[in-house]
Amino acid sequence: MSTTLPSPPFIPIEGTSNFRDIGDNVHVRRGLVYRSADPSKASPAGLKKMSEELGIKVIFDLRSTPEIQRDGPEWAGVEVDKEDPYVEYGILRKWVPVFAAKDYGPEQVGLRYQQYTKTGSEGFVKAYHDILLAAPSAYTTIFRHLAQPNPTPCLVHCTAGKDRTGVLVALLFLLAGVDVDAIAEEYSLTDLGLEHLKPLFMERLLKNPALEGNKEGVKNMVSSKRENMVDTVGMIRREFGGAESYLKGQCGLQDGEVESLRRNLKGATA
Repeated sequence: MSTTLPSPPFIPIEGTSNFRDIGDNVHVRRGLVYRSADPSKASPAGLKKMSEELGIKVIFDLRSTPEIQRDGPEWAGVEVDKEDPYVEYGILRKWVPVFAAKDYGPEQVGLRYQQYTKTGSEGFVKAYHDILLAAPSAYTTIFRHLAQPNPTPCLVHCTAGKDRTGVLVALLFLLAGVDVDAIAEEYSLTDLGLEHLKPLFMERLLKNPALEGNKEGVKNMVSSKRENMVDTVGMIRREFGGAESYLKGQCGLQDGEVESLRRNLKGATA
């Protein structure tokens, strides 16, 4: 199987960054799953493109309440069907936080941040292991959407579209039989997708007491190095028995659901 992806499959969506189709019609079919950074500030033109050109009907938001309150008031204390910028474009927003609000306090975030700042891949693997343990409820909703007959196209995002989103995408790729080199290459594209935002991210992160003065650590934190995902795939296989075992053991999916999800992901590529 080829491990070379085509040219970076970024799709320009005004007001949103790191937006791309995870499919390439070689490993996974195009037009089913998209990933991005937070799209809540997408322009009307961007939202129209998502809806009319890409056919996106559901947006899965993996962020926690403190992130949403920090990054914007668009979801704070409102019901999903009120003040929703997506509704008029025929897109349903589903809030599926990976981390509960109690797990996103300053102390917990500081500890998580410090994992990402370690040199090498060890810190990322530990942080991604924590995501996998926290994510079953959130990820299961997405997996079951994709396992249903004729699932509608969806967008998955967190804040940067890098870590919680990246781990989910890795599981989907593993289930579809994509080899580790291709998974790591797709993950590394986030370095390109967020390149213009990295100075802003670093400036904000360096204000956090847990990261203050650690410029090299923060630089590592905002990266998407191939080896981080290569070693994460190894961890998924070692600690969880692989993607299929994770979906069954951690998320409670049945055999038929797993097979439907795999079939839908592969589509005409199978």
